[in-house]
Amino acid sequence: MSFHNQLTGKFSDLQDIFHPGSIALIGASDTFGKWGQVILSNILAGGFEGKVFPVNPKGGKLFGLDVFASVRDISHAVDLAFITTPAHTVPGLLEELGEKKVKGAVIISSGFSETDAAGKDLEKEIVDIARKNHIWIIGPNTMGIISPHAGLFATGSHPRPKKGSVAFISQSGNLGTQLAYWAEQQGVGISLFVGSGNEAMLTCPDYLEYLAHNSNTRYVVLYVENVGDGFRFMETAEKINRKKPVILLKGGITAAGKKAAASHTGAMGGDDAVFRGACRQAGILNVSVPSDLLSLSAGFSTLPLPLGNRVGIVTLGGGWGVVTADECAQKGLVVPEIPNRVVAAIGKYLPEFWSRGNPVDLVGTRNPEAPAVAVRELMKWDGIDAVICLGVIGRHGLVKQLLESTRRSDPEASADFLAHVEKMDRKFEEGFIAQVAGFMETYQKPVIGVSLTATDKGTVRAVPGSRYGGVVYQNPETAVNVLAQMVSYGRFLSRIKGD
Repeated sequence: MSFHNQLTGKFSDLQDIFHPGSIALIGASDTFGKWGQVILSNILAGGFEGKVFPVNPKGGKLFGLDVFASVRDISHAVDLAFITTPAHTVPGLLEELGEKKVKGAVIISSGFSETDAAGKDLEKEIVDIARKNHIWIIGPNTMGIISPHAGLFATGSHPRPKKGSVAFISQSGNLGTQLAYWAEQQGVGISLFVGSGNEAMLTCPDYLEYLAHNSNTRYVVLYVENVGDGFRFMETAEKINRKKPVILLKGGITAAGKKAAASHTGAMGGDDAVFRGACRQAGILNVSVPSDLLSLSAGFSTLPLPLGNRVGIVTLGGGWGVVTADECAQKGLVVPEIPNRVVAAIGKYLPEFWSRGNPVDLVGTRNPEAPAVAVRELMKWDGIDAVICLGVIGRHGLVKQLLESTRRSDPEASADFLAHVEKMDRKFEEGFIAQVAGFMETYQKPVIGVSLTATDKGTVRAVPGSRYGGVVYQNPETAVNVLAQMVSYGRFLSRIKGD
């Protein structure tokens, strides 16, 4: 039986690795900044509820836990081990893990195929040992893993994104860690993060096969520099993409990028044009910059999928509507004229001089009902598949500045009144997002927001009790790009249904 076939029959092993009941940290240390301290402190501070066994030949105690001189000395079963010791120690440690019947090893250590010929030979040796002992290796040369549904945060840096449905697999630990930080800051919930490192044993297609059956995962985000077996990668990615959207960024698409990739992972990329063509055929959403990975994750995980490419635009002012309409046209989205009955329904809440068309220019109205009415009436019309809403969210920054100027310039201004204004403004934003989530539940069309000012609230605004929430980007081009990619994925699903 091939190792690949063994893997497909070992879903429960990988499940135990990503949801372990017990962990051994080999190379545990209390020296600030050492890998053994960084990983162990993350696991403990992150609230992992299983057993944690620090391993160091010196013994003693670390963080209040007994330290074992060897894995052999641990009487309890161990599901997963993290190895942070030098590369030359890893073969012997894997033999010990085999004796202990440990199912998985996350090898943080570097010094393998990313270095030289000797490193490549050492990497082959540890794979042979792992296969013999039925151990699944993640890495080596990895930043670690994050499994929020298991309460496990075990990376070299310490972001703790919330539980969610987006899985991140990254061949670059640093880029993957940045994505995890962004996810935490922007409110994007994740199901799993794996820094796959050198992929000596478990490769990207293996992780995809696992995620295909993982109930917590509904969307997959990949950063790859080398896909190894290209046919297997595309076959696996297309299969999962039929049910769970796959969003992919490939590094090493230029000569400079290929050289850089080889220097830190030993990876060698293939022809980019061929790769992108295969991605299009498989319906994979291929992006060009890291920020797109997160913006698409936010949209796909929080909004319903549009059924077409017709867009209604609601804007607090005219200029944003113009540039957004231009962006839509350039991305293959249509901004249709709206019928008189929709114009009349919206017009009841706006001054006579409003635009009377699509984009719907709210002309800076102070009527608190107008934005929600405009969004609702567009969504009710069957000539619209999605709505982009500009500037309704994010006015709070302007209001805060106005309030501060009033406090400084008017000594007689009522403090209670100004506090009330600020409270009502926040309440309006929360209420508007809740209304929009309700509209999405009713009409099954996405609404994508663009904030008027920079905000510390994050991209995703959860709405209690709703499967949808607010998604608010910082600029129109991001909103349009996300919508265009969602439309593209919807077309892929329609195409395969028709095959």
